[in-house]
Amino acid sequence: MAIVADFGPDAQEYIIKSKQEDAPRPEECPHCGVKGCLIGHGYYWRKPRDQLRVYRLEVKRWQCKACKRTVSVLPNFLLRSRHYLLEVIAAILALRLENLASWAVILARNAPERYPALRTIQRWCSSFWEQASRWLKAVQEWLARQDSRSGWLDAQGEALQSSNPAQALLAASEHLLAWAKTEWTELANYGLDKRVHFLWLWGANGGLSRLV
Repeated sequence: MAIVADFGPDAQEYIIKSKQEDAPRPEECPHCGVKGCLIGHGYYWRKPRDQLRVYRLEVKRWQCKACKRTVSVLPNFLLRSRHYLLEVIAAILALRLENLASWAVILARNAPERYPALRTIQRWCSSFWEQASRWLKAVQEWLARQDSRSGWLDAQGEALQSSNPAQALLAASEHLLAWAKTEWTELANYGLDKRVHFLWLWGANGGLSRLV
């Protein structure tokens, strides 16, 4: 099991500053619920990549003294089940689902040696599409409770302009981030290109599991 934490959106900074050493310790074990029982249990390696290079990252791991199970602390620029950094995946999702770019246009914009194969890109978009309705419902319910004045909730607003749940989720994630930036000053450097990073951070720790 993994929780997702905000170490900032930059993988290189995470490596240079060894930010995994600052990984938060959950107050209680997410497996058995016992409080104050988690102790350090080393790290494990992830090797994600972006357009140019492969990184080698350490991910902090805690172990419960009560049930002996472990929980890791995943930086929010990584997904649990994908080899590419989230910034690469998010850029592809925006091109395909918001800009309605064809696969040929996407491949032409991104040099083949810098991006994954077409089938990989298609799997990302298909997976995001499959999860979108569930995540969108959760975002809408959250905004209704926390930010009732959000433009996303306007009956004549952006929601009506989205042609499908996947496109709508990307749009709603911008509003979710806008709300979050009024609550946490550390998100000040999160621009539009990092909205999916916050969406993943928010939803993964809210029990929504897979995003892409």
